[in-house]
Amino acid sequence: MRQAASAVGGHATVRVVALCLLVIVLDGFDMLVIALTAPAIAEDWALTAQRLGPLFVAGIVGMIGGSVLIAPLGDRLGRVRVLMLCCGIFGAFCGLTALADEYWSLMVLRLLTGFGLGGAVPNATALIADHASPRQRPLLVSIGLVGFALGGMLCAALTVPLLPRFGWRSLYVVGGVLPLLLVPVLGRFLPEAPMTAFASAQARQRGVRQLFAGALGHDSRRLWLGFFINMMVMFFLANWVPYLARQAGFSAHQGSLAALALNLGGVVGPLVLAVLCRHLDARRVVGGAFVLAALCLTAVGYATGGFVTYMIAAALAGFFVFGAQIALHALAAAAYPTALRATGIGWALGCGRVGSVFGPLLGGELLRSGVPLQHYFSGFGGVVLLAAVATFTLSVRVARAT
Repeated sequence: MRQAASAVGGHATVRVVALCLLVIVLDGFDMLVIALTAPAIAEDWALTAQRLGPLFVAGIVGMIGGSVLIAPLGDRLGRVRVLMLCCGIFGAFCGLTALADEYWSLMVLRLLTGFGLGGAVPNATALIADHASPRQRPLLVSIGLVGFALGGMLCAALTVPLLPRFGWRSLYVVGGVLPLLLVPVLGRFLPEAPMTAFASAQARQRGVRQLFAGALGHDSRRLWLGFFINMMVMFFLANWVPYLARQAGFSAHQGSLAALALNLGGVVGPLVLAVLCRHLDARRVVGGAFVLAALCLTAVGYATGGFVTYMIAAALAGFFVFGAQIALHALAAAAYPTALRATGIGWALGCGRVGSVFGPLLGGELLRSGVPLQHYFSGFGGVVLLAAVATFTLSVRVARAT
């Protein structure tokens, strides 16, 4: 493995961002593959829609476990080692999913895949932050995390030719082989965090308890609340916008276009907010994005008069909600010192994963209860304002670190 980089910046930073982006792309691929192959699996094994739900939840539960159990190892063993471990875990178990022959084995394999997925992103984010200057950090972290969307796009693109010809198992072969091929590349070319060798002993002594102490505890509680709320809203939007477009009187095709608009906004938003964070107080940028997200969510609920208006509202909601989520990662990277960075980001993301379970479930409960369409979005918009308050009240040192 390469020695720790001696300085921040230059070619090492470019290499770190590029390789961590690849890790996150494959993380996004292996996270989304179950959603894209679920209809084929259901047809192959005669599963009902109700039985598909636990398969989705199993992966999320695994990611929560990986975020809080595996991610902190990066502060003790080094980011690169843990990234290699996580890529090996999610690559191996995703590949083994191609051999699953019944429902329960598939669920266990999704759970184990999730452990690797959950540990990878916090360490990739922390490693990018370690190699970036404070001024570069929001933009470079955002570039890395755009890999989620790119991984989803790659998975969707490969589904079109592979699924009809080779079946759903072929997608899991791809999702298994690519991360395993990346593991030795990470070991050979990915430089370790500049301060990890010096911070590891300190990290072992402090551990998770330090996240709850003093000023760090003040910021941890607010960041985790922001992650929980925003990922709840993100997964609500991702799961229900197409369906609720139908409820608003639009066609199935228009519902798909609304989902496309939502995700397009989600790709552009993080980069724009990251640039703003370079020049302005990052707390104000992210908090303001939450306020505007609340307004856009409400607008989606009331935009039933014309599809163009609905599309614009959905795109803006994606811009601010998805953009704020990735900017929150940059704030978390700034809030925690090097010795605790992977641990702090991992726990924040773990809280967010818990929220991601509640978003789709709340949407389903609201749908069954007969709540008017406008109340769906305005209710979630109101909750997002709590995330805005949490972000605005982060300590000044977080703003200075960005």
